[in-house]
Amino acid sequence: MSKYKFVVVAKDEDFKMKQEDFAAIEGCEVKFIANNKLGLGEVFNKELNGADYVVCMHADVKLDIKGLIDHIESVAGKYDVLGLCGCDKMSVGQRPLNWFTGSNPFPKNRWGCVTHGEVGNQTSFFSAEKPQTDHEVACIDGLCIIITKKAIDAGLKFDEQFKFSHYDTDISFQCVFDKKLKLGTIVRKDLQHHSIGKSILTPEFLTAEEKFREKWKTQLS
Repeated sequence: MSKYKFVVVAKDEDFKMKQEDFAAIEGCEVKFIANNKLGLGEVFNKELNGADYVVCMHADVKLDIKGLIDHIESVAGKYDVLGLCGCDKMSVGQRPLNWFTGSNPFPKNRWGCVTHGEVGNQTSFFSAEKPQTDHEVACIDGLCIIITKKAIDAGLKFDEQFKFSHYDTDISFQCVFDKKLKLGTIVRKDLQHHSIGKSILTPEFLTAEEKFREKWKTQLS
């Protein structure tokens, strides 16, 4: 089986996943990074090595790890970077901009399923009407980003100017526009994510968005 490295990052010491959740997985390395103050891109870039798949995950994410790995293995070679939520069509004129707001005009082009603890375990099954459990997309959510060795060898890295927002949208754009890599989403009905993404309404998010729009102005015009 392929070798996996999981990098789970928390701003404090609260991790929804525990070491025992990974114990039965052969060839799996796990790094729990607590009390993180660095930008997520910087943290993840340091770990883009030593595995066939590097899984970059928020600490408030929980799901069946064996089921996730089996799902990744089932689409091996089909995608170079994977997320668990994303969209295959988006309007870059949306503000604030991420995969979800960008696909507001195209709700049927969203993929994924997630249960949010922050809103009483309400489930959003974006692709409920579709039989496929994986699909090529244009942009993914940063709650979990799975990067293959092929993408790493191609030089794909997070842009460290995007610390806690837009790092996911930016790496999606890098895949599609710069590296010509295949970006995909796999649909996991067991995915739980505590946060519903309220940070999108903060001034910090909007400041980062201006940097993002300046960087990608050719593609956004």
